[in-house]
Amino acid sequence: MKLRTKIKCATVATSVLAVVALCGVSEWFARDRLTSLLESQVKALATTVAAGVDAESLVWVAETGLDIDLNSERFTQLERFVRGVQVEGHEGSFPIEFAYLMAPTKHGAVTGFDFVVDSSPRVLPSGAPNPAWDAPGTPYTAHAAGGEAPRIDAHHVTARLLHDRHGEWLSGYAPIWAADGRVVGVAGVDIDHAAILRQLDMLRWIAVGAAVMVSVAVYLLVDSLVDRFLRPLARMGAFVREIGEGRFDARLDIATASEFGAVSADLNAMAQSLADREHLARQNTALTVDVARKRETLEAITDVDTSLNEIQDLDILMERILADARRLLGCDAGGVLLREGDDLVLAYVQYDAIAADRSEQARASVRRLRVAVDGGSIAGYAAWSGESVVIDDAYEIPRDRPYQFNRSFDELTGYRTRAILTLPLRTSAGKSVGVLQLQNPLDATGAPRAGFTTEEVEALSHFASAATVALERAALTRSIVLRMIRMAELRDPSETGAHVNRVAAYSVILHEEWARRHEVDRAQSQRDRDVLRIAAMLHDVGKVGIADAVLKKPGRLTADEYRLMQQHCEIGARLFADHDSVLDRACLEVALHHHERWDGGGYPGIVDMDAIPAARDRRLDTPPPMKGDAIPIFARIVSVADVFDALSSKRQYKESWPEPRVLNEMRVNAGRQFDPELIDILLASIEKFRAVAARYA
Repeated sequence: MKLRTKIKCATVATSVLAVVALCGVSEWFARDRLTSLLESQVKALATTVAAGVDAESLVWVAETGLDIDLNSERFTQLERFVRGVQVEGHEGSFPIEFAYLMAPTKHGAVTGFDFVVDSSPRVLPSGAPNPAWDAPGTPYTAHAAGGEAPRIDAHHVTARLLHDRHGEWLSGYAPIWAADGRVVGVAGVDIDHAAILRQLDMLRWIAVGAAVMVSVAVYLLVDSLVDRFLRPLARMGAFVREIGEGRFDARLDIATASEFGAVSADLNAMAQSLADREHLARQNTALTVDVARKRETLEAITDVDTSLNEIQDLDILMERILADARRLLGCDAGGVLLREGDDLVLAYVQYDAIAADRSEQARASVRRLRVAVDGGSIAGYAAWSGESVVIDDAYEIPRDRPYQFNRSFDELTGYRTRAILTLPLRTSAGKSVGVLQLQNPLDATGAPRAGFTTEEVEALSHFASAATVALERAALTRSIVLRMIRMAELRDPSETGAHVNRVAAYSVILHEEWARRHEVDRAQSQRDRDVLRIAAMLHDVGKVGIADAVLKKPGRLTADEYRLMQQHCEIGARLFADHDSVLDRACLEVALHHHERWDGGGYPGIVDMDAIPAARDRRLDTPPPMKGDAIPIFARIVSVADVFDALSSKRQYKESWPEPRVLNEMRVNAGRQFDPELIDILLASIEKFRAVAARYA
């Protein structure tokens, strides 16, 4: 809260509290005095009524009781008297609502008295009986404000605050004396207590209004004085805020001989000093930022070069190259196109700005898109010419350029392509292997930038060189893997390239979610995904060592033949038995254990890996079973992916199963054949599985 507001609030609050306290004390005093006055007045009224009553007539009416003739002279005389008292008293300062005469009770009234005469009319103007009229002999009932039923003292003039069926009253009672000195009855008078006290409420509101008026007047006076006193401080505060916001050219003009003038001069001198320092700091910052940016770029390229050479799988490598390139330049989208003959094939694409559902639709529409290596398209021109292509706005390419932008993808997705940077990927020997393309660079806040700078083009060129080397190495690895798969395919027609690619892709999907659930470090998860993909593709490579008579037998295998078929796990493991690398180790585990069962009923069981190279073609001993978490996670994953694809695919001995039947079979075998957690992941990721199946149909 500002000082100005604090002063105003304190002053106004003090005045309001003072006025409210004064009003409260005044109201308490007035209420106390008025209550005493009302009690005195109602006693006097009751005494006056008692003095005018014919005691003999009262005694006669009381003795007659309920059997009295209401038209008798004595009763009507008393009734006219009390009714006249009510009518005349109703016009005074303390209006009488009810007047009545009572005699000692014959019916056990708690108050000790019964009604004799009531001032209320017997009938209403409509002719209906008046419910407020009490007949002679009716017990007088009332309750004190505290809840007790009062007993009236007949020998003294009294006043009480009472409640009855008609409301709240201040009632006065006075004894009626006979000629012989006896008390033969009581005269009662009721005044509307609440109506009288409402006058005090009016006084309270008048006091509140006065307090509000006084408070407003005090506030206006204090506001004027405080503003006048604090105006220089407010100007100083605004000046300091300007300086804090970096506007060092601001100056404060308070030309007075007071302390404010001296402080103003000091503040202006401070602003000038800060302006000089800010100018020097800006120059130093620009140099520092430029040096830091270049150093960060070089470090990023070095780190990327190192990490790319650790990746074995071509698909994962392309994804990583594209992600690292986008991160390096802060781009919203990009793609990698690899060369196949005279065409470029779009191998990988990333778009952050497209919603997930539309992004998948977009990827499906451009998957395996082929572009001729010529001057017609931007990517084709870069691959053909070996030159980088930098475009500030894809929709504004001059017509004299040898290439143009195809807007079909933007029209399909609602995306707006602007700046484009396309770099050719060439080996050290000058061979074209593809194109790296980035789109729509963003600034640090995520807003679009105008285009790519010369420094960014140079940095990405260095990155592309490192990426090309990694792509060559990964392509070589992929080629070797595919040759091994084709070799297995020659022996087993079911072991097709499409099958192993699907199993590998399914395995990656399962592993990514498993790693997320188990909070595996992201870097480790990326490395595991790379080796798992290759290991999954080679899971059945050991079938090359199985005789054709067993491998290609069309009917059911005998027990001996089945044992021979089971040896493909150990045969495949022998190919990687040296396990000098992480990849060899993963391939060995997957090849050896992908037929293990969660319940321990699979094969080959717990095998000494170091003894695999010396294993005989036929095992005479029975290894202990391997089950549950003892089965390597890569093997458990590939087992789920392999069976899912086998059931979903057509084979020479079976038709493909419909998806509901496949999922039900996998679900039924969760906890028996398969790791139940992996089945949960499969069921939750079925849309991704369908996309893989469509890609590798």
